[in-house]
Amino acid sequence: MKEPLNSWEEKLAGKPPVKNGFTSELEHKVRERILMQNEKRRSPYRAVAALMSIVLLLGCGWWFRDDVKQLLKPNSAENIPAALRGDPLSDGEYTINIHQFAQDGSIEYQIKRPFIIRHPSVKLNMIDAPRDLYNDPDLFKAWMDKEQPDMLQLPLKLFKELAADGKLKSLDTIVKEHKFELGTLYPPIIELLRQLGGSGELYGLPADFSTMALYINEDAFAKQGIPLPEGEMSPEEIMQLAKRFQGTGVSGLDALNITNKFALTQFFGQVSGLQTFSKDNEGKTEATVNSDAWKQVWQSVAAGYREGWITQQKPLDVGKNGIMMKDMGKNDAFAQGKIAMKIAPSYYYSNLENFKFEGVMKVNWATVSLRVDASATNQLSFLGTNTVYAINAASTQDNAVWELISFIISGTWRSGLENPQLYTTLLADQSVMDEKDSKHWKAFYENKVDPAKAAEGYRMAFDNRAKVELDAALSTLGGEQMEAIVKGSKSVDAALEELQSTLEARLAGKGDQSHE
Repeated sequence: MKEPLNSWEEKLAGKPPVKNGFTSELEHKVRERILMQNEKRRSPYRAVAALMSIVLLLGCGWWFRDDVKQLLKPNSAENIPAALRGDPLSDGEYTINIHQFAQDGSIEYQIKRPFIIRHPSVKLNMIDAPRDLYNDPDLFKAWMDKEQPDMLQLPLKLFKELAADGKLKSLDTIVKEHKFELGTLYPPIIELLRQLGGSGELYGLPADFSTMALYINEDAFAKQGIPLPEGEMSPEEIMQLAKRFQGTGVSGLDALNITNKFALTQFFGQVSGLQTFSKDNEGKTEATVNSDAWKQVWQSVAAGYREGWITQQKPLDVGKNGIMMKDMGKNDAFAQGKIAMKIAPSYYYSNLENFKFEGVMKVNWATVSLRVDASATNQLSFLGTNTVYAINAASTQDNAVWELISFIISGTWRSGLENPQLYTTLLADQSVMDEKDSKHWKAFYENKVDPAKAAEGYRMAFDNRAKVELDAALSTLGGEQMEAIVKGSKSVDAALEELQSTLEARLAGKGDQSHE
């Protein structure tokens, strides 16, 4: 390894001595040093000297090595952190109270340092709500009224409740005032947030989003001389491809769920527009699982299990202390080259990138988008987000909070992390994604999902407990019937007749509350 040329380079090569944010003394010194740069400078080298002081004081220059190296090059003014070029918040002092997810501390440990470097007149104060409040909107609102956070990090369900209750500030005007290009963010997720906001206005923004795709083991296809799939893949096309791997020693398709064989059947049916429940002409809910269309899906999937071109992986024994990512990868059939295709949520993309980092990924892979029928009943599976960032309607610091939100959703802070692969996710701003790995993630942005129908699905899941219980019952009963079919103890016809009658009896006992 090449030795550092200067002593400051050697210091920058180390890791920061402070893990959990700034100490108050360091923070004070950093602010003083950066604020010096808002004064009129006599020498172009003064900015360099100040930045060196900042980095060394922080003890975390390893986050900003690239910034520093670029700064020392000719004509590099555009790469100097914003705080040294003209901070839009430099005209005052701000303290932003932030509600973050207490379980991950993502803002405290990932966002705070690089943000303060760029905006030294801003202090970020974390006020974490107890985790049990997330599932009780009324208690969360009471906590919010007491603590008055300026910015909130919210799950979708709580975001929906707070927006409907007028607790969040509309961002439409703020976005226009700051000339923020909203079109750079994944359009369906923005529309979903408008739909869940209840009035068509935008009350929050996401840094990332979640969806599903078909993961392809490129090596398995190449070995068998089978062309790689392209474009949107329908359930029928996926199963036809999977069947071609029968007898090759590699399973064609993963089962989607490690404990329930019905999950794949249900997914294929729903993404094709088949309903498990519907309303009759009188508005009464009825089960609709025993139809010719459903029967065909059941027969195809059951044949895959029996003939071995669909495989259900065994559950991992994670033990009391969990399991390391490396060990998870070693036990993942797709990562180990034992499965040709796998339908999975987008978080699995992050898993595979981490398997590669851990040195246990054995295949070359890509993703292909799934065909989502316009009438698909599971569209919420194709559109979601881990976090919504919003502004408290009572906050008086719109500009400062907006600077923080826009910094978070830009995704640029990820480049300064020591192990950025640990935070691999689908960013709402596709332009920030790493283009060299585009075959791993581009398909996620190509799914054709209806945000309005996805929002309808979320509202049903959030607000209709009877529907949630009915869906859970269907999952359990469907799993039992599919197991019997695969074992040969029951025909598809008999299984669907029994499932239909059981669901009808349950609906009669529950009344008509499940699909209101």
